[in-house]
Amino acid sequence: MLAKIINRIQRSNGATTKAFYNATSFRMWKDLMSHYTDLKTDKKRMDHFSSLCVVLFEFLKDISMPNTVELMGLYGRMVINSFTILDIDMNSIGTGIYLASSIIDHSCNPNAVATFNGKTINVRVIKDMPCLDWKQIRISYVDMMKTPIERQTELQQNYYFLCTCDRCMDEEHLKYVHAAKCLNAKCSNPVNVSWKENLVLVKKPEKRMEKTEENGKLEDKATTKTGENKNEKNNENTSVKKTERANEIAIKNADKLETRNETAIENGVSEENITNGIEETNINGDNSICCEECGTKYNEEKVEVFIKTMEFSELHLHNMKETSVAYVDICKYCLERQEGVLHPLNVMYAQTLDNAFDALIQVQLWETACGYAEKLIPCFRFYYGDVHPLMGLLHLKYGKILLYKMCLQEALNNFKQAEKILKITHGERHPLYREHLLPLMSQTILESE
Repeated sequence: MLAKIINRIQRSNGATTKAFYNATSFRMWKDLMSHYTDLKTDKKRMDHFSSLCVVLFEFLKDISMPNTVELMGLYGRMVINSFTILDIDMNSIGTGIYLASSIIDHSCNPNAVATFNGKTINVRVIKDMPCLDWKQIRISYVDMMKTPIERQTELQQNYYFLCTCDRCMDEEHLKYVHAAKCLNAKCSNPVNVSWKENLVLVKKPEKRMEKTEENGKLEDKATTKTGENKNEKNNENTSVKKTERANEIAIKNADKLETRNETAIENGVSEENITNGIEETNINGDNSICCEECGTKYNEEKVEVFIKTMEFSELHLHNMKETSVAYVDICKYCLERQEGVLHPLNVMYAQTLDNAFDALIQVQLWETACGYAEKLIPCFRFYYGDVHPLMGLLHLKYGKILLYKMCLQEALNNFKQAEKILKITHGERHPLYREHLLPLMSQTILESE
């Protein structure tokens, strides 16, 4: 891709191309942020850049190459602003740079989604807005079915900013991501059990106390410092550089920081450390863990079972991620151990279900896949929201399995759910909606009659 960018800028009008995102506003190549300073301190990307340079100088002998500084600027704009191009099943098939769409910033609670029809990107709003204001449009740059600290770390490493959106800071949402299931079968409340030393679930923004003078009096004023989003203007002043550097160091050294939410005041500066984000309210006076809702206690044996299950799940999810393959037997064994131990909305349980469902479809074990789909729907709704492309695809896949099994009414119900979602996320002209979903709905209706 970098070779294409250089060729277009050097030989055509790539540098002056205007991509309009409304009638009067546009973006050009120079408007994209390169994060030059951050790149220079990023060893992984600098190694990648160095290896690319060797290939480029060999490959583009007949083209006048930019100098190293300019080349790094091109590289930075490419890696920071590129989109992953997805097929209709939301699988990655390539990367591309879309100048107009790069105006959109990130949120873990987005009000828009980016979908693709071939190489054409479509950005569609999924929540009601009073008016179309591109400064208020947000998409998610990362998968949302992760813990806040995982999303924050990925964003920090790839886009050089610390996300402090409402979703990441939501204490209520945080209670579920690593929760145990209450031992009372009638209670659905999450129970938080410490299963890992120095566990970090969220990084909160720094708070600094500044002296301000108002009406002749000096007063302490709290200010919050966070990293930049990828499309905020590049401020080169010293304070911003210090903030970005501090955020980067904080993420890299997360395992060295305390997990308690302590406030240290030194020289008039107050900072919030990385925290697990959950206050220890599940501890009784006798130090036993209990459910806040029904009061059911956890004995040491149950706590140990939960800890072992979480460690086992973490290990196998990591292995499956590394190999990019979800093995049916491993997933089924993980779910057997997780059942009744992890909360149904625990992120590890949700990720294992997702891997298992996809693996079962690959090997055509439809009956078991149906059972997993039923459990997966509330997980997707919790992490992705009611209107999301992946939620629509899940209903579509589940509907197809039910149609194959001739469970026609249930299949039609899932297709209708998929229709509601995909009409918003993809639009009625998209091939997924027009050529895949609608024919399946028609077939189901005909079979029913």
